[in-house]
Amino acid sequence: MNEITINELKLYSPFQVTLGSFFGGPIAMVYFLWKNFKTLGKSDAARQTIIWGVVFNVVLLACLQFLPSNFPEIAIPFVYALVAMQMASSWHMDKEDIEVSATFNFQSNWRVLIYSLVFFITWIACTFPLTKVFTAFGVID
Repeated sequence: MNEITINELKLYSPFQVTLGSFFGGPIAMVYFLWKNFKTLGKSDAARQTIIWGVVFNVVLLACLQFLPSNFPEIAIPFVYALVAMQMASSWHMDKEDIEVSATFNFQSNWRVLIYSLVFFITWIACTFPLTKVFTAFGVID
């Protein structure tokens, strides 16, 4: 009758953060890092993640318009996904730490997939109009 329920806090593993960032784009990267900081109770770090994440996304969005046409497009998501993995490994919990923890558990891989898809669509929705505006004003061809 007296059941004890333990609410496990769910974290994204560094590998989930990496894959989510690579396939979901830079907005997903910021979300996964922010969510882990919130779950760990690090409110100041979560706020800094949002601030610097917005700056990163705006700068990246503007800089992408000026890359040469022969630039390898896969390089940018690869680099920021690796940076996200390093940040998650350094400032959050490693996979092994999450596995042995009584308080924390892993987020679902399905959740990573769905959020990555949603944030990728959001990134495209932000990028497409900006590209059209730059093209209309003759900034890019």
